Amino acid sequence: MRNSHMEEVQPLRKADASGEDVSVPPASMAQEQSWRCGSVVDITITVGVCVLYTLVGPLLILNNKYLLTSGFPYPIVLTSLTQAATVVFAVAAALLSRMRCIEWEMPRREFDGTLIRASVVVGFAAATCLCAGNSAYLYLSVSFIEILKGYAPLVTMMMQGFFGIGYPERKPVLAVLASCVGTTIASAGEVHASPVGLLIFFSSMYFEATRLILTQKLLGQYKMHVVEALLYISPATFVFTAAAAATIELPRFKPGDIRNPPIEPFWVGIGLTCLLGCLINLSSFLVIQRTNVVMLKLLSISRNAGVVVSGVVLFGEACGYVITLIFFVVYNYLQITAAQAAARVKAWEEGRSLDGHPPDSPRSPPP
Repeated sequence: MRNSHMEEVQPLRKADASGEDVSVPPASMAQEQSWRCGSVVDITITVGVCVLYTLVGPLLILNNKYLLTSGFPYPIVLTSLTQAATVVFAVAAALLSRMRCIEWEMPRREFDGTLIRASVVVGFAAATCLCAGNSAYLYLSVSFIEILKGYAPLVTMMMQGFFGIGYPERKPVLAVLASCVGTTIASAGEVHASPVGLLIFFSSMYFEATRLILTQKLLGQYKMHVVEALLYISPATFVFTAAAAATIELPRFKPGDIRNPPIEPFWVGIGLTCLLGCLINLSSFLVIQRTNVVMLKLLSISRNAGVVVSGVVLFGEACGYVITLIFFVVYNYLQITAAQAAARVKAWEEGRSLDGHPPDSPRSPPP
């Protein structure tokens, strides 16, 4: 039996050296993981992975927008292709794990009907969100949609209350409401605000919040790694998106759109959709592996905030954009601070601190 405190506070290094399974909850593991910057090569790879994650999301949005507005009005087909790439990535990661080609090891689970049903429900919510989100680009501009995403924290908070998994404190609520005020000001002058597009977009936002909450509960209940969650959820998402494409878009699909594509080069654009869809999942996996979950959150904030900053520079509604940006950053700062505080308390309860040193007091939790 191991009694050494040093072995307890350094589970990640011990697991890397011996290959043994260490009983560390995923939440604390994600927080305790350190950056891989031991050499110039490590630094270069880590920075490259972070840059890749920051770029691929906007590139996929712009590529899909170009395809949809250039004569290929089939957003659900594009969504299906992206999910097909996600399934390929998840299966490949699981196979590489079985062959021990990557550090993460796919756990072996017995058949669980509850897990399968939960995966199907999450897959349905994800498919609805993605199909509606892509369809909104047929009616609304990219910049307008990105600004409307400022309402996402409010929708997520409302859904959290609906599912009863936690109620936010006053400061985050005020920050979100102020951000929504800025979003409203910024979008007030939009001349291409289609009612149909707005309905589709806010539907996608509702299902996105539902997906995130259900995924959070699924990961927490089964202690899944993000790649394992993709392996369960992405096939269900692909089945639902493919069924929607076959039902909604296939009846009006014109074979001439393939034989004589309106976009040149057509297959390059389709290939980019699949590639970028796979890279989004791959890059998020690598960012978590080489840095930590907090860094993934910060990169997501900077990626979305970059769109808002471009609105300040390129568009005339500077006041609304600036308000949205300021309180968007404030809200996410409060969320990250709360997550770090919760992680410190969890680490204290387990008898170790996040920085690898014993807790200051065995009786009182950290502030």
